[in-house]
Amino acid sequence: MSARPRSWILSVSLPLLALVCVPPLQAASRCEPGAVIAAAERAQGGEIHTLRFSGSGHDYVVGQGYQPGGGWPKFNVDTYERSVDLEVPVSSLRTVRSQANHPPRGGARQPFEHPEEAISAVAVGSSRAAVLRRELALLLPAGFIQVAIHSKQVSARELSGGACAVTAALDDGAPITADVARDGSVLRIQSKAADDVLGDAVVETRFSGRIRGGSREMPAHIVQNYGGFPVLDLEVKEVSFNEPVSVAAEAVPSLPDWVAPASLPAEKLADGVFVIPGRYSSVAVDMGDFMTVIEGPQSEARSLYIIGEARKLIPGKPIRYVVNTHAHFDHTAGLRTFAAEGATIVTQEGNVSFFKDVLNRPRTLRPDMLSRSPRPLQFMAVRETATLEGGGHEIRLYTLHGLDHTRNMLIAYLPGPKLLVEADAFTPPARARTAPPASINPYTVQLLDNIGRLGLDVDRLISIHYAADGRRVGMDELRLAAGR
Repeated sequence: MSARPRSWILSVSLPLLALVCVPPLQAASRCEPGAVIAAAERAQGGEIHTLRFSGSGHDYVVGQGYQPGGGWPKFNVDTYERSVDLEVPVSSLRTVRSQANHPPRGGARQPFEHPEEAISAVAVGSSRAAVLRRELALLLPAGFIQVAIHSKQVSARELSGGACAVTAALDDGAPITADVARDGSVLRIQSKAADDVLGDAVVETRFSGRIRGGSREMPAHIVQNYGGFPVLDLEVKEVSFNEPVSVAAEAVPSLPDWVAPASLPAEKLADGVFVIPGRYSSVAVDMGDFMTVIEGPQSEARSLYIIGEARKLIPGKPIRYVVNTHAHFDHTAGLRTFAAEGATIVTQEGNVSFFKDVLNRPRTLRPDMLSRSPRPLQFMAVRETATLEGGGHEIRLYTLHGLDHTRNMLIAYLPGPKLLVEADAFTPPARARTAPPASINPYTVQLLDNIGRLGLDVDRLISIHYAADGRRVGMDELRLAAGR
């Protein structure tokens, strides 16, 4: 393992031997960057190159809350086991998670039928190394210290109570700041992340308690927030430092078999009506002088693909409307892309104030199309029901009642071809069932009840999360999934 360069620290602080002899309070009193970082390193017991730690607590899935603008759904983290080499960097992580909310509310594939295990790894030479370095710098004081030591841009300022805020630059130039107490302990780390929905989203990690492993130590309690809400609350139970860490191969949590390919060939559903299927699907409808697209999902890249396909299928017509089913981030991350094309965002009225806030936030870290060519966002709010008409087609939009997946959910019904477009209330399994599932998903029952309440005559269901085998899904399959 190569030694870390120290010349820059000596150039901005007292000589290293002098620092060893000076208490942390005096060493960091002038908030010189090198002195503060050296004090933080001493507070953790010295250099930390590798660490293994385990614990338990809770995590929360970003953008999947029940209430737009509210917190994320909570899950138990029964097992959290992590091995990290900060210098390479490499990392492996194993988690076992279980249901925390009873009854379940929100997205993130609730309810769990059984505890869920995920194993991920970033190996040597990975293209994900820069992302991992950012993650570790935000998660661990030792990760921040490693970034600060190697950063070419480091500054510090004094805080109240004698603490210092040290700011370094991440690999992409984004600033990251640690609040360091008088005794050298890191109290908080803060930075921003590029988010398709939240824009420049604040990420903040706070630390308390200490847990030792030999002569070194780390925080015993880690609480991380994203966009103002918690995403991790971890109690560390065991830790060891500077032991060999080897990550032999890349690993990411495997996708369940129900997940469709990223994209599938477009299919004509009726004259002038097309589904652009995939893991996240959209429906394009020819409305005469314009077209409407139902759902702007996943990312700018996916929405650009959908827009391109829609223009091939329905050439020469602008996209006047993009219908948003609900406010979960994976179903809204492409809305700004459609807005950049001049489309009005059609959504349930309870989502509008949230979208006006977050979709207008700055995007300096990763400018998108709308950032580069700004135009005002336009909304059409749907209370209970609304209808879009044109070109011989009618799209009826309905607000679902009593759905625990999220508030303010719309479905789209095309009475001509008897098509129902829905998201997340029912996600078709990888293969058609021949018997009801062992555990009935309450969201599916709630969708079926709403279809009955509205008296809709449905011949075919188009789920935004498309059937992995591309099959035609009808009401019989929905009824079977609901145990009816």
